[in-house]
Amino acid sequence: MTELEKLCENALYDEIRVLEDGKSFVRDVPTGKLYFKKTLDVYNEHVYAYLREHKNRNVAGIQAYWKDGDKLVVIEELIQGRTLDEILRESEGNDQNASETNGLAFADRIDCLTQICDGLSFLHSADPPIIHRDIKASNIMVTDDRIVKIIDYDAAKIYIAGQDKDTMMIGTQGLAAPEQYGFAQSNVRTDLYALGKLIERMLPGNVDAKRIAEKATEMDPRKRYTSAAQMKGQIQRIREHTSALDQRLEKIPGFDPMNKSHRVRARIALAGAVVAAVLILAGVVWGLFVYPARQEEAIRAELSTMQQYEVKDVQILTAVEEFAGEHPYQRMNAGQKQAVRDEMEAVMKRCFKAGKSENANQIRDILTNHYGEEATWKAVHSYAMAGWDFENDRFEDGLGALYEQKEAGAVDAQQHWEAGTALTLEKAREYTADFKESKAYRKIKLIANAYMALEKCGAGQKEEFDAAHEQFLAAAEAEKKAQQWSNARLIYEQMQEAGAWNSDELSELIKETDYEEAEAAFAKEDYNEAASKYSALGDYKDAAEKASESIYRKAAREAENGSYSAAVSSYKSIPGYKDSDERARETQYEYCENTQEEPTDTTYEYIAELVDQGYEGAEDLREEIYKWHVSVSTGMAYSFGSMQSAFIRAKLSGGPPDGSTTITFRIDDPTGNDSDTWSDGKEYKSGETAEANYSEEDSTYNLFDRSYKIWIYADGGEQIGYWEGMMSTEF
Repeated sequence: MTELEKLCENALYDEIRVLEDGKSFVRDVPTGKLYFKKTLDVYNEHVYAYLREHKNRNVAGIQAYWKDGDKLVVIEELIQGRTLDEILRESEGNDQNASETNGLAFADRIDCLTQICDGLSFLHSADPPIIHRDIKASNIMVTDDRIVKIIDYDAAKIYIAGQDKDTMMIGTQGLAAPEQYGFAQSNVRTDLYALGKLIERMLPGNVDAKRIAEKATEMDPRKRYTSAAQMKGQIQRIREHTSALDQRLEKIPGFDPMNKSHRVRARIALAGAVVAAVLILAGVVWGLFVYPARQEEAIRAELSTMQQYEVKDVQILTAVEEFAGEHPYQRMNAGQKQAVRDEMEAVMKRCFKAGKSENANQIRDILTNHYGEEATWKAVHSYAMAGWDFENDRFEDGLGALYEQKEAGAVDAQQHWEAGTALTLEKAREYTADFKESKAYRKIKLIANAYMALEKCGAGQKEEFDAAHEQFLAAAEAEKKAQQWSNARLIYEQMQEAGAWNSDELSELIKETDYEEAEAAFAKEDYNEAASKYSALGDYKDAAEKASESIYRKAAREAENGSYSAAVSSYKSIPGYKDSDERARETQYEYCENTQEEPTDTTYEYIAELVDQGYEGAEDLREEIYKWHVSVSTGMAYSFGSMQSAFIRAKLSGGPPDGSTTITFRIDDPTGNDSDTWSDGKEYKSGETAEANYSEEDSTYNLFDRSYKIWIYADGGEQIGYWEGMMSTEF
């Protein structure tokens, strides 16, 4: 940003109140809105760029920013409220009930934590993710209407895939994750570690909160929660009070007091010790109805979270790995298994769509390793790939994959096959309608491929395909009648590329179309186009003869228009045709005559060729061409009082090829009976210019008011130019 741009940006904001450390309250001049302004020494500009363009209810918004030298000036949303740290300190300084009157009640604390999770989910969903790296109570604002906002992105960074560790160690001691001290690169789990520390402070003594915090603050990031959304789900399950029974049962290995099903089953087990019959009945009811329903709900809920992961990232692989490890496939009912297969197919398809087929392959392998049933997951992988093929109109690949699974009797194969054939037929009909309505000729190949794929797999629609074939041919004929040759040719070429019909017949139709186009061009006397079209047809019908005639007529027109070189080239391209050879020589001779005083390279080429062929008059013409000629021009070199000087320029032309000569100037002043001769002794070639200066210091007359005669001589005194008149006063 230039200094002027900085001044303009600053001018938009009036300082209302200056705080410490370069911070202040400012007012937006156009709108009158208040904002918070700060100047940063340490920052990540990409973070502020993203937050300026993307807003979220739980993240302080960025209005503007600009660089000032090595610093970054930020205009941030002004939040009316207090920091969470202030609220918690107020609660911690009073008695137990003070938290509900002066601070935060239990429900408010849970709501505050879930809003923080929402804010982190927003930051982590950026591409690439934004890592805050300093989540703590003093960086959380709570507005007067209980809206929680994450502030202070000074330590935030962009997650860079493949980076070993952070370039700068930033964070708050005691709250920062181990990787922030240089052991590894910060990622989304770094913020979840800090959130775990905040849970410890906000819900001290709560058994459920302690368990969540312990998982979130594991030293090994891989053992922590995978996302803020996952933590939010756990936080919402925290109970304010736990029973003494749950605290005792917590000592049992595998018992999870936060899991409602665990608590219910534990109480049923205790009750069963008293009343065995009731326990058996309750167990049967639970096993048949309650647990499967709840288990299916949990499975579907976790599967739905798969949609939030970016399939280009390794996080999707971690999520699938964790899901497969937590939910044994063999213990699921048919509905649950179907839900898992459907979701995994959708995830793999997203991988193919994102160009990450290797991730789809790894997901297939993860499921096979955990669940076995290799054929099942191979089939799901094939269904996903086929779905992507259909989206890209690769009907043969898509149907082929589904047909293979159907023949192998794979799970879900019949349903996918029926859906695939229906989709292929629908696309074929849709594209055929487009062809008829909007001349979508380039879809011919897609239409043919769709019908051919159906036929190959035994689901063909021959009558429809034959009808489409007739429509293509009729459309081509209509385009030819309208002299839209390129459209007709496109139809035939698309049919030929599809490979569904006789290629030789289509090649013949293409040639016939090109011949008709050439005939039309010839009739319009567009001989250049006609010659091109006829020549491309080779020995088709009389195309070669008509190509020569077109070129012959084109050459005659070029000669008439003075395009001699083009005419000669055209005549020479049809040697032996009519009198083209003689016409070529006549045109060459005429060109040489027209350019004999200022010959070109082409002039020398043509005259040499004509002399070699003994063309009548060529020898004499060559002598004229080889003579030197000059064109003379004059002008004022300077004029200062009695000091006057004129320049005389002689531009050389003609002469023998690659020849050179000296140039001598003789200047006669008839009025003053004066004569001067001058030469610089240099050798000049055709196209080069020699210059002489004629000066006078006599103040009795004006050099440019007299008439002069100028003779130009070449080597041996041969006169090659003459000029007479008054010197020009142009500089």
